[in-house]
Amino acid sequence: MIRAASVALISLLALAACGPGEMAEHDQRQSFPITAEVKQAVAVFDRAEGNGPVSVFDRERLRRLAGESLKRGAGPVVIALAPKPDEASARAFAQSLADELKAAGVAEVQVKLAEDGDGAASVRVPVWVAVVPECGTFDRGLTPDFSNAPHSNWGCAVERNRGLMVQNPADLVRAREATGRDANRAGDVLGKYGRGEATGSAVEEQSAGTTSKVGNSAK
Repeated sequence: MIRAASVALISLLALAACGPGEMAEHDQRQSFPITAEVKQAVAVFDRAEGNGPVSVFDRERLRRLAGESLKRGAGPVVIALAPKPDEASARAFAQSLADELKAAGVAEVQVKLAEDGDGAASVRVPVWVAVVPECGTFDRGLTPDFSNAPHSNWGCAVERNRGLMVQNPADLVRAREATGRDANRAGDVLGKYGRGEATGSAVEEQSAGTTSKVGNSAK
């Protein structure tokens, strides 16, 4: 009787040790979540002497900023500068920068005058930046234990690389707006469906071709 009770107790302890663990230990998406936050890409532009046009070098910098705004922008581009030596020339300089940005595809550019400054203009582009986990920690070791959980660094590199490779980090936190459909194609498909015809496009015939025999010629 005592032996049977001991066996039952040991069995209960063994079952308790096999209880479910934390799901985050087995799912890298929970262990190493990736998110996105908004930061500022900032560049400073000095005014040309004599209120001259924007230099070729500065135009290239503006095009790069415009590219970042188009790819992962999080709001309007802001140009800020102090009204020195006078407000009219400051606004003209800011407008020349805004024109370059709009020519590169930026939809919305705001110009703001600051109270302090040396007359240089700062162009601020709000962009989405992925927040990825830091890998290489092994708080939970490589040796298997009763929980049968992987080590604490398992799956970290996969999530980190996914966050670094995404084109627009904003996709990690919100869905994009749905694109419109092709009305002409939709009407064609519905018309075929109503007539009981196949809605798919016709299969194109492949033109006959020749196979190269380079390296396989008979001797």
